[in-house]
Amino acid sequence: MRKVFVSLLVSVLFSMPNITFAENTWTKKDTIYQATFLTVKAIDWLQTKEIARNPRYYEENPILGKHPKQNTVDIYFLSTAMAHSIIAYYLPEKYRRAWQCIFIGIQAGCVMNNYHTGVRFNF
Repeated sequence: MRKVFVSLLVSVLFSMPNITFAENTWTKKDTIYQATFLTVKAIDWLQTKEIARNPRYYEENPILGKHPKQNTVDIYFLSTAMAHSIIAYYLPEKYRRAWQCIFIGIQAGCVMNNYHTGVRFNF
């Protein structure tokens, strides 16, 4: 399963350079912010996989439920990472940075909350 996760993450990250050439309004800064979002999202993904494996923890995301299955976690995180990237790409330039920063903050909050409850992750 780790190989699948790493493959999907690498695919999403390597698709970002293609986006930078797709439209003139996408900048290097946009790529950096989106890569930051995807990195924090990946950490949350790994932590959530640990929650799914360990019944002493529970997930606080109501979409996933308290004890999600591994494949549910993978589908959720992959689809939301892709959706976020697509939306960021198509948002007008003046809204894009706010979109990226808000979700970087949300994801960082999730990671910190998981960390403070004892959830770690393993590669």
